Amino acid sequence: MLNIQTPPPKQVLLRLPEDLASKLARAVAPRQRNKFLIDLVRRELDQEDAAMIAACEAMNALETRDPEFAREGAEWVNADLAGSVDDWDADFDADTFSREASIAQTALRAASTRHGKA
Repeated sequence: MLNIQTPPPKQVLLRLPEDLASKLARAVAPRQRNKFLIDLVRRELDQEDAAMIAACEAMNALETRDPEFAREGAEWVNADLAGSVDDWDADFDADTFSREASIAQTALRAASTRHGKA
């Protein structure tokens, strides 16, 4: 008989905002909170997995119907992205990318500050 041991569960420290922690304390009995959080995380991750599977199936269907999609998908799968971006994307402009990324980050920080998330 094989003696297969399962590793003990990993302990994770969660820091919840005060309002959320209070809601959790009111809504879920003390000895049920761990199970509640496990079930919640598992359900969300399972939904994410299902969404990813559905997206893959939809893309597979598109590639089956349209050979151009299949060729483009094959290009992505077979692309060698280990080299310089100039090797695999001749249209890439590092200066424009850096400038646009900086603008986007500044806008994101400003939005976060406006919403009190600084």
